Amino acid sequence: MLNAMLTVFLLGGGLMGGTMLNPSEVEAITERVEMTIGDAGRVQAAAEILDQLKTEIKDFDRIFVDSGEALSDIYRDHSAGRQQMLKTLEALNLEWYASQNRNLKLRKRLMGSITADEWARIFAADN
Repeated sequence: MLNAMLTVFLLGGGLMGGTMLNPSEVEAITERVEMTIGDAGRVQAAAEILDQLKTEIKDFDRIFVDSGEALSDIYRDHSAGRQQMLKTLEALNLEWYASQNRNLKLRKRLMGSITADEWARIFAADN
């Protein structure tokens, strides 16, 4: 039951309309940045932004796991009410929204640190 609820939450939120990044994808982007940009200083600046993005993703993953544990506890507690579960899901939804906003700000900073041509090469469909 709990797994079904979390799946519905994710399909209705973060995963609907696109995939979410994971740390290994950010590492792959970092490698493409290193191969694409010739200037070491600019590579370092972009890598620092990508490190912040990876940290943001890991932080949200931790929040997600913690909320799953909290939901499991609520589900097992026969005296717990529906409101407790909804409150936990709403807190997770709000954190997901805030995390996505922070991710978008980091993406904007990354875009500002590289040229349009470099961006196109780094994020080409054939990567």
